[in-house]
Amino acid sequence: MPRIDADGVELFCESLGEGTPLILQGHDHTPWLFFQAPVFSQSYRFITFDRRGTGRSASPAGEWSVADFARDLRALMDALGIDKAIVGGSSLGGMVTAQFAVDYPDRLLAMVVGHTGPYLWDLARAWVEQLMQGAQPTLGAQPRSFAWESEGPPTTNPTFAQSPIGALMASIGTGLGRDPESIRKMHRALLNWDQRPRYPELHALEVPSLFLAGANEPQKTLELMHEWHQQVPGSELVILRDCYHAAHRENAPVWNAAVATRLSPRELKRARTRRRAHRLAERPGSRL
Repeated sequence: MPRIDADGVELFCESLGEGTPLILQGHDHTPWLFFQAPVFSQSYRFITFDRRGTGRSASPAGEWSVADFARDLRALMDALGIDKAIVGGSSLGGMVTAQFAVDYPDRLLAMVVGHTGPYLWDLARAWVEQLMQGAQPTLGAQPRSFAWESEGPPTTNPTFAQSPIGALMASIGTGLGRDPESIRKMHRALLNWDQRPRYPELHALEVPSLFLAGANEPQKTLELMHEWHQQVPGSELVILRDCYHAAHRENAPVWNAAVATRLSPRELKRARTRRRAHRLAERPGSRL
């Protein structure tokens, strides 16, 4: 797929299959090509792309925000002629998905928010600030939930990370960013992330919404994911057993199944029917 001019930001993307658009994103696009593209392109038009500052996408001057990342996604859809899509992501991609949901709700068919939170707790902020010092393209361990912990849990299941396929995936792509400054600008965007002021807009969403977390992620991530999903009426929170932060890579069959069974075209149609019935029931004088 060629590079796309997304409102002045050149983004590199891949598109496979046909049908309802499903966009999965986060950092560099390459991890999605291993285990999600071959599966979802059988039933959807599967799209993924390099976020600004990663892979073969541009790295615009100036500071960035999660709202900028969401705007890039909207502009990518415009350039590809996509009116509405199922949008999902993991880690930063989950934040971008949630931002997209409140900024462009009319462009959303459904959303998948994975492995992140609506804001950073104090220890998570300290963790990001420490990551900025080295500006490495990988995360290492996840943030601590409590001060008494010596370190947070691994980002990736150690067994998977040591496997041949885990080593292969770690050897390609640009990870968190193509260069140290792009990585730091992404981290500064994280430090400014807080969706709590926009909870009322989440509560007004009327699309199927799935929140995903690995059972072995930081305790605070699990707590905040529970808080977050409660802001979206009718949403579902699924805790994936034996999974870490990188669940879509290390346990792709489980991650894919959680998405496919809840956001299939049939389930989307059922969800629309339930929403229409719910709106009718809320009308004054309704006998439903």
